[in-house]
Amino acid sequence: MKQIIYLLFLVLLSSCNENSKNEKYEKKSVENKFSLLIPESLGLTNKLNSIASIQFENTNQDFYIMVLDESKDAFTKAVNNKVYNTTTDIDGYYKVIVNHFKKITSKDFKVYNIEKKKINHSNAIVFSMSGINDGYPAFYRYAIIESNTRYYQIMSWTNTSQEQKYTDRMNKIIDSFKIEESSQSRLDNYKKVEDETREIGDLYRPEMIQTEEIKMKSGKNNYQCTVTNSDLLDTDLQNIKIHSRKIVSIYYKFLSRINSPLNYNKIIVKIAHRNGKIDNFEYSEEKMQKIIK
Repeated sequence: MKQIIYLLFLVLLSSCNENSKNEKYEKKSVENKFSLLIPESLGLTNKLNSIASIQFENTNQDFYIMVLDESKDAFTKAVNNKVYNTTTDIDGYYKVIVNHFKKITSKDFKVYNIEKKKINHSNAIVFSMSGINDGYPAFYRYAIIESNTRYYQIMSWTNTSQEQKYTDRMNKIIDSFKIEESSQSRLDNYKKVEDETREIGDLYRPEMIQTEEIKMKSGKNNYQCTVTNSDLLDTDLQNIKIHSRKIVSIYYKFLSRINSPLNYNKIIVKIAHRNGKIDNFEYSEEKMQKIIK
């Protein structure tokens, strides 16, 4: 979670509480997926999580929010393949998320104020979590919302000292969430994802995926995909090379689509584990040809 949470400790002023009650909101949308209301004081960012659909922050307020989404088919496959020991419904999805936060929270983890409800006609589970994460006392107000084809996660967080100050704001954002998937997008949404790295996210559910092009003097550049803190990759080390081949196959498909022709020296898959261990796998053009055949 170091990559997800950026810390700034603030002194709470009573005047800030008054201002937050009267703040203005703007409607934000992700085309053919969803919309929600976001306070005008939050700014759009891309630093919190590389696979988030949309994310906002105000570091002065120490307040952050993002929305992630995942294909229900991908989650069902993960359960059927024994990646998760749970059910394939929204309750099972909730258990996976809570277990993930329990693992990454070093101290004082608790879940409370759990509510099953409808949010704009969609099934939802809304709940609070808190605990010490990398020395940071975090309070989360979280929602899982179900559409016909996807699970959406609304994740908002701040310092635990600001729980009472910002819970109403978090609830207002969550309650404004509206699924806006068209009938066509429900059929094509998962097939037309612009960035194939989301497929890696659906398979391995890491905290972060980073891709980069590394310039080389030879004219043939290296391309690297870094996958950080995946429960599956952390626990299935004996098959880590097989997983790296899956990752590089997906990444190669992405690179081939955006580069014509694809001219590279090697493609690197870097897998960073929670215990600090890093696995590096390098694939030359010759090796890639054997993999993609």
